[in-house]
Amino acid sequence: MFEFGIATLILIVTILVGLPIAFSIGVATIVYMLMTNPANILVIPIRMFSGINSFTLMALPLFMFAAEIMVRTGISSKLFDFVRMTAIGKKRGGLAYVNILASTIFGSISGAALSDIAGLGRIEIDAMEEDGYDKNFSCAITAASSVESPLIPPSNIAILYAGTMSLSVGAVLYAGFIPGLILTATQMLYVLLNAKRLNLPKHEKAYTREERRAIRISGWIAMGMPLIILIGITGGFFTPTEAAAMAVLYALVVGIFVFKNLTVKMVIDSLWNAAVTTANLFLITSISAVFAWAIGLQNIPQQLAAFMTGLSSNRYIILLIINVILLIVGMWMETSAAVLLFAPILAPIAVAMGVSPIHFAVIMIVNLTIGLITPPVGVVLYATSSVGGIKFEDLVKSILPFLVLSFIALFVITMFPQVSLFLPSLLGLGQ
Repeated sequence: MFEFGIATLILIVTILVGLPIAFSIGVATIVYMLMTNPANILVIPIRMFSGINSFTLMALPLFMFAAEIMVRTGISSKLFDFVRMTAIGKKRGGLAYVNILASTIFGSISGAALSDIAGLGRIEIDAMEEDGYDKNFSCAITAASSVESPLIPPSNIAILYAGTMSLSVGAVLYAGFIPGLILTATQMLYVLLNAKRLNLPKHEKAYTREERRAIRISGWIAMGMPLIILIGITGGFFTPTEAAAMAVLYALVVGIFVFKNLTVKMVIDSLWNAAVTTANLFLITSISAVFAWAIGLQNIPQQLAAFMTGLSSNRYIILLIINVILLIVGMWMETSAAVLLFAPILAPIAVAMGVSPIHFAVIMIVNLTIGLITPPVGVVLYATSSVGGIKFEDLVKSILPFLVLSFIALFVITMFPQVSLFLPSLLGLGQ
């Protein structure tokens, strides 16, 4: 345990001084191996390869490529217009509701909170400011609603977690659906209860019949991709990796033949961005696999489990402790890296206490995504303040009510397993 403590300290320090996360994990891993069994360094290349030698993980670059194409073809603005045109968009605070719903829907395409900010953030903030909303409030609700993205399927983080922990991809994907909707509902409830107090404006724009028709068609086409993916996986028509390939095909067909605005340059740029993101992710994945293997040889997860169960025999107390740990981790570590590094350590502890591995997957993803909007480090807060052009401290003040609601939702998701397990059980995907 002493060597593990030193390695953990090195990991934290190197991240805080700005070393890329993959290199931080690599340095900590090598130091740990040198202190325990230096001969294990010889098998690092083999373990790195085995960490990414997964058919399931092949889905990630394809989903990233599909999302890049859909964003570049203007899918984000089309989704926003589609939701804004509905009756809910015309209520007091209508654009706040639209912001939340659009992020929830867009999350099923982008699968990542930062992608939501990049793809929808500017559109949402500008539209709300144009309608008379306070800019701090607009930025706060934009940041808060982005955390649904990694939960609403198909989610890149859910696929990564399932591949890392050898779980059913379909089960983990669907397990996050209701928790994602709970976060959506708490934010919409806040808008409903405070619309008059905050003097939120109404959206008065009138649409012609032709505009309604065009917006409705574009909106349903945009939502076609996640529907095809989920129906295909659930119905057993194709695997998650094959579903990702179908998503790419769908995005290309829509961009070329429906929206007719996809150019060769867009495709090349999408390929490049997806390749760079995949390379970064797979580097972290491979190095994290080595770290997980190294600490597994020394039975560190079992020792940590024994230590935590010694603190309490109540699994919910242990889960609350793990929640605090993950929230702190989520503040300063990129979500996928945190999953790769901490899931092999913390999941066995939870499972040993009788927690379903699918339920714990959702708990971990929810914690890490809430950490993205938790000050003082939450990376989504910095991204939103940059996109919205406001001070970081002003955004923090405005997002506090949404953060409190997120913590309440997290408590419910943690304490009531069926919130996460109901859909996978209903669909026969296992627990």
